[in-house]
Amino acid sequence: MVTAPIVLLIAVATTPDGVAAANEAAAACLQALPAGAKTVLRTLPSVPDDAEVGAAAAAASATATVVVTWRDAQQLVSDVRVRSTAPLDGTVRVTERNIVFSARDLPAERGRALGLVIASILDEEWAAQRATTTPSAAGARLVVGASAVDAEVPAALTGSPKPPPPAAPRWALEANVITAVDEQEDFDDAIGGLVALRRSLTPRWALRAGIGFRAADLDGANATARTTVGSLGVVWATPGFAEGRRLGFAARADLLAVHEVIKRNDDDDHGTAEHWTAGGDLVGQIGIGLSSGTSLLLSGGLEGFASSQSLVSPGQAPATLPRGRIIFELGVLSRF
Repeated sequence: MVTAPIVLLIAVATTPDGVAAANEAAAACLQALPAGAKTVLRTLPSVPDDAEVGAAAAAASATATVVVTWRDAQQLVSDVRVRSTAPLDGTVRVTERNIVFSARDLPAERGRALGLVIASILDEEWAAQRATTTPSAAGARLVVGASAVDAEVPAALTGSPKPPPPAAPRWALEANVITAVDEQEDFDDAIGGLVALRRSLTPRWALRAGIGFRAADLDGANATARTTVGSLGVVWATPGFAEGRRLGFAARADLLAVHEVIKRNDDDDHGTAEHWTAGGDLVGQIGIGLSSGTSLLLSGGLEGFASSQSLVSPGQAPATLPRGRIIFELGVLSRF
């Protein structure tokens, strides 16, 4: 076994999740290597060429270099290329492996798995370098091996390229029970529901269109109100929310088209007041993953309208709808 080897780990990472996975891979690899080993981590925004890898390895005095790349933005399929050189006879061995993850695996879990796979490859290569050599034109020895961690992934990357993994769901249907409250209303005075459709643009951003309806009792005014709301907006989400993990967070902002109707409860003349207005809302959401495609939603935020409506009847208190409300929602999000 090689004494006190130095392993240079080059990870192509452009997101916080990718950097976190690379850090975990370096730590896990170091723990599994022989005592006295050292790992040197470099993160790059793009795949380096052989000259860049060689220069980095020489600068770090590395016994082995590892290049980790991802085939997809969701980081579900990783390509690992390990190149090690025996210090005694110059034997060079190259191994490539392809690793497939589940969408439910957290970045730290993926990183630890990568680190353990890299350490196992290095152990195999250092053992093989003492027994298997093939002369090369430069006088050094080159041995190339390839294997696959997942049987569904081809061992070598030659020939026709492997089709990319299935894309993450880009559509989602949202259904919520909603309540709205202001300083004059109780939580049990307003209740309704809404449905919305989301279309992902990137892993973090989505468009959202929805429609909702709610009814409210106006305390002290002997009246009820009916509010219909159409919404169009954008949603920002963390990776955990977008992928339906155990916990994720999101925020949405919507433009609203609103129709409100107020009616007296005991008015035989059917006295009503109604109007149209516009508004907006800002809502924070917590997503709790129930399965890979479904999340429980807990939401809360603020809603405001450009104008309000009042119904004035002789001998009765005015029935007035507020322009601003606090809203709370409980629902589910289903991705497809």
